[in-house]
Amino acid sequence: MAAAIMAHGEDALAQTAPTAPPPVDHLSGGARPERLLLFGGFDLWRNSLAGYGGLQWSASDLDSDGFIVRMFASDGIEHYRTPTVDYATNIVRASLLPGWRFKRGAFELKLFAGLDLEHHHLTPDVIDAPLRGTTIGARLAAEIWAQPIPELMLASSFYVTTIGHGYGARVAAGWRLYDRFWVGPELCGAADELSRQTKIGVHLTGLRIGQSEWSAAAGYVDDSYHRSGPYLRIGVLTRQ
Repeated sequence: MAAAIMAHGEDALAQTAPTAPPPVDHLSGGARPERLLLFGGFDLWRNSLAGYGGLQWSASDLDSDGFIVRMFASDGIEHYRTPTVDYATNIVRASLLPGWRFKRGAFELKLFAGLDLEHHHLTPDVIDAPLRGTTIGARLAAEIWAQPIPELMLASSFYVTTIGHGYGARVAAGWRLYDRFWVGPELCGAADELSRQTKIGVHLTGLRIGQSEWSAAAGYVDDSYHRSGPYLRIGVLTRQ
């Protein structure tokens, strides 16, 4: 998820593009109407670690047209290391996003618009660092899920925020295996006024274990500070 770093008075590292939960899955026999989705997880690579959680509420059910609200929060730490100093930034992010779902057969579109909040705590502190302290802004987001055939999924998401002029996107495709989960490639990109980040990897989505659905992704990340390495993301959700 999102994190930031600071080096020599400059704030950096773009937000990771959001990952949307899959719609209610009908391939295994359907489900009762559900209105609440709870989700959480973590995202890490060698320079950052962030945990996140939230909920999505639907006025009708999780698989129908209509009004939805998503609440999201994350807490993470980002490191930028020089030969003499380890700069660390603790980032708390939160958003409240009302929206609307449009569903037509195997195609689903969600649109969101709402409030964004970030709080940056810098160690060592730099008084004039960009985004130091608390910043409130606005966020727009869109998510698409499509199944051209029952065994193939295509997903994409996009966001833009007034905080740091940030924006990001994710695209993914997956093939249904054993009627239990999706596996395929993903590409994520994000940037703000100070930095950018790109990820390319493989995801596993929608693995049901009991009442929970698990997802994971792993791959390679590169940023505008000429840092790179492997990344890992794990998430879980439940529907009620």
